[in-house]
Amino acid sequence: MTIRVHLLGYLAKYSPTQNEKFKVDLGEDSTVRALLEKIQFPPDFEKMILVNGRQSNPSTPLAEGDEVFIFTPATGG
Repeated sequence: MTIRVHLLGYLAKYSPTQNEKFKVDLGEDSTVRALLEKIQFPPDFEKMILVNGRQSNPSTPLAEGDEVFIFTPATGG
C-alpha cells in the first residue's frame, strides 16, 4: 500500500527523497511504527504524528492512501 508522508520543516532531512513530501510503499497491516522504521526516522526524536488529520502514535494502523504528517511539537512560553 502507498502512504503519503509529509516531514515538516527541518525534519525533511530524514526524508529518503530529501523532500518534505514523498510516498512510501508499505506492506498490508502496517502501522506508523513500520513507516518510521522504513524511513529510518530516529526512534527517540520528539515528534507529533497526524494520520489523515487525527493525532496518532506509532501503533496507529495505516491504510492505502493515508496521509501522515510528522512535525516537532510546538514549544514556547
